[in-house]
Amino acid sequence: MPTITLYGPPNIPYLTKVRSALGLKKLEHQWLVPQSQEDYLRWSPKTGQLPMLQIDDDWIEDSTRILDALDERFPNPPLLSEDPKAARSQRHLEQWVEAAFTFYWIHYLREIADTGVAAPGTQGMAGEFAQRLDDLVNFLGGRPFFYADVPGRADLAVHSFLAGIGSAAGEEVEGEVDARPALREFLDRVEQATGVRRDDTPE
Repeated sequence: MPTITLYGPPNIPYLTKVRSALGLKKLEHQWLVPQSQEDYLRWSPKTGQLPMLQIDDDWIEDSTRILDALDERFPNPPLLSEDPKAARSQRHLEQWVEAAFTFYWIHYLREIADTGVAAPGTQGMAGEFAQRLDDLVNFLGGRPFFYADVPGRADLAVHSFLAGIGSAAGEEVEGEVDARPALREFLDRVEQATGVRRDDTPE
């Protein structure tokens, strides 16, 4: 087996997505957390951004590229459906989740900072954030995972943004997820399949 090392701080969605992929594929790895800005630059000299994955002597940046590389080198279980249409939907959802939730996350937190109010479901970015959760419920439908009966990369992306939402933005936001049982049950299924929680820290 190759030597695999993951570099990145805990409690960020993109790091969690990679950890979940490693967990789903049952790949043993070491996880190193940066202790200073020098670590970011040392492990990611081009951009200073993490996560970064090292497989033997190969270094791979960007969570999407990392998942591509993991599927190429360790194809079982696959992170994409064998059905081309479902696979396209999984990739599109992964991209949508990361773009949409990053946007709403930044603006939602800014709204809280400006008003001192954390009230999902009201007007403004908080209300739109809640609507995006409803979108996810609709996308999931009656399936256990998005567009498939087994977890894939879209599921890892959704989990990475929602599983630790309470510790990142407060109990009110976490309550919006808990108010949607389909999402809470979905998160539990992903964590059971991968053994990973977003708020985990290295042992």
